[in-house]
Amino acid sequence: MERILAAIDRMNEWMGNWIRLLVYFFIGLICVEVLLRYGFNKPTIQLPVIVTMTAGAMYVLSFGNIMRNDGHVRIDIFSRLLSPRGKAAMEVVLGAFFFFPVIGGLVVSSAGWTWYAWSIDERDTQTFWYARIAPIRTVVLIGLVLFLLQGFALFVRNLKILLGRKERP
Repeated sequence: MERILAAIDRMNEWMGNWIRLLVYFFIGLICVEVLLRYGFNKPTIQLPVIVTMTAGAMYVLSFGNIMRNDGHVRIDIFSRLLSPRGKAAMEVVLGAFFFFPVIGGLVVSSAGWTWYAWSIDERDTQTFWYARIAPIRTVVLIGLVLFLLQGFALFVRNLKILLGRKERP
């Protein structure tokens, strides 16, 4: 089990490192768009769509790595008062009742929308560029699956703490 959990961590760490590079590409795209739009008064129809899709990809692909690094926003009014086992118990219960149903539902829904987008060659109708939607839907699905896997890894680690097999760092 430890090797599976380590593999999940490595996948999300690799994705997080890759997303760091995507941030530079994203900043460059925004600079080009601003320069074309306001500097030369020659806006494009493609760049706003590409910027939006790139931002969406960055966000969703980073969810798992953020969870791996315990970086998601939390309200710790109650958890700060708990022992490590109490925190683990809270994480297990909240994961079982909220995280897995919500993110699992999003994965299932995203898989359906991704399949649909590929099957009909769905296009973005916001501009006359008509960009394909299936690639970004696929990226969203991958990001949600990585997030769900990292949640599973956290859940298993908290179960171990709860059962007294491992202490929280």
